Amino acid sequence: MWEALDAVDWRALEAVGSDHSATDVPKVLRRIARADATTRPEAVARAYADLHDLLMASWRAQGQGTDVGAVALPFLVDLALDPRTVARPDLVDVLVCLACDEVGGEAGGTGEAGNSGDSGEADSAREAAWRRQWPRIRRLFDDGDPVVRRTALQLIADRTGPLLERWHVETDLSARVALLLALGPAAAAEHPGRSTAAEVRAVLDAALHGENPVLRVAAVIAAASLDPRSVLRARPMLLELLTDPVLAPEFEQVWYTVHCEIPCLRSDIVARVVELLECEPAVATAFVTALAEMGSRIGDAELRRCAVDEAWHLLSARPSAAAAVLPLAAGLLADPDDDVRYKAAHLMAVLGPGAARYADRLAALLDDRGESEFFDGTVGDHARWALTRIGDPRALPDLIEQLVAPYRDMQGRGYGLGDPRRPDVADVLRPLRAHAAELLPAVREALRDEVSRAGWLVGDLREVLHAWGENPLLPGEPGPYPQPWEPPQMEPAQAEARVVAYAADGQWHWMLTTALDTLARHGPLTPAAREALTALAAADRRLSEHGGYPAFLQDEEIRARIDRALALP
Repeated sequence: MWEALDAVDWRALEAVGSDHSATDVPKVLRRIARADATTRPEAVARAYADLHDLLMASWRAQGQGTDVGAVALPFLVDLALDPRTVARPDLVDVLVCLACDEVGGEAGGTGEAGNSGDSGEADSAREAAWRRQWPRIRRLFDDGDPVVRRTALQLIADRTGPLLERWHVETDLSARVALLLALGPAAAAEHPGRSTAAEVRAVLDAALHGENPVLRVAAVIAAASLDPRSVLRARPMLLELLTDPVLAPEFEQVWYTVHCEIPCLRSDIVARVVELLECEPAVATAFVTALAEMGSRIGDAELRRCAVDEAWHLLSARPSAAAAVLPLAAGLLADPDDDVRYKAAHLMAVLGPGAARYADRLAALLDDRGESEFFDGTVGDHARWALTRIGDPRALPDLIEQLVAPYRDMQGRGYGLGDPRRPDVADVLRPLRAHAAELLPAVREALRDEVSRAGWLVGDLREVLHAWGENPLLPGEPGPYPQPWEPPQMEPAQAEARVVAYAADGQWHWMLTTALDTLARHGPLTPAAREALTALAAADRRLSEHGGYPAFLQDEEIRARIDRALALP
């Protein structure tokens, strides 16, 4: 290999991007070849990252010269096939990245060249390089290392013929799981003229009725691409196997997908099953409820955490899930696991007034200091918020201090848009105008403290006072207080067009709330507007541009506006 590598005139090749010469490629290849068991893992990872960056830059570069990636490809294959190469799966990943960038649809190098913007001559050279190397690359599928074999499956992930060929000879369970999970989608996407769906169905059916429980679950999920109702029929079996505490570690050792080098957790598998059940929301919520019940019965906290997470995801997407999620969340308020209680209390809060019959259970949690591992706030914070949403006066004593105290030493907070996080101060207090007389002294005191310290809650507290119809300024502060931005007025015809469009395409339209207010103010409704509003009122989705708890709040506001408009003649 090294004589051939030295024989290449790398200096004559085109530059690799704007920062590197082609001569950097053989240097990195030598670094990889020299690595052994004593080489620091960080150095090995850095070498592969450098190789990836160099070759991808070359593969995408413009120009008429000889392509560096095409010249380097045989040397990559040499290293990938050499069992002495350290971390070979990482090198296979580099090959996969080049294949995906080069060949559209068929990563094995037998398809048409990808549209990378290069000259036809460069494309032809790259395609020819892949065709020459493909017989050698195929040897990776028979490699003695199952991790290499499994990683190489990415090269044929969308081709049922090679996948079936591998299935009949593969013995490693993790690779067999990955093969099954790839077979269903590949067969579903295959051109009808060359369909192997019947053979794929036979393989999946055999695995479904086989002895290995992990493969049985994988077969159900894979079959969903060909038959979406397969998961519905198999849910008793899925519930039995996914809640078996003996099987849980095995799932997490061998459940790999073709495109992920990290094994999936049982919770990831459950999430995929619930996602496939969502075509029938009542069935999906019943499945999640059964998960929680089984988790309680066998003392499996992880299973209960999984159930409450999936309940959150279902409720976030579908308002119709509320009827089933409410008793589920209420039952988990007394769970011994802090994370479960935290998320159950959050669910009760976003459910709002519907949770009123469980107010006593929530009040019992006001002093609960339990926390979630990944989210801010406590169980008590969410229970208190839930009580404010219900309108229960037990939430009011010390409410302002409880809301403001966590932020006194903070300069901000981080969160994901879909997290079950602690609500912002303004979101808790704005709806409590009926209790303003009781809460005003504490709000003004908190505002004075925040202003004196230049705290970051100043804006939230002023916003609350403004929403309550109070002066947002402290005594002696220069005024006037700047009024919040108001969207421009909208003509009724424009408002109707916006509402009709939102009902038709489901894509958020800016100023939708203004459009709804305009229709309610200017009525009566035209038949088209009434039809669109009726469809939106019946829609089983969150009518919101937001994620996380703000989606629930905005959904409630929008539905209230829709109801007001529909009440018009």
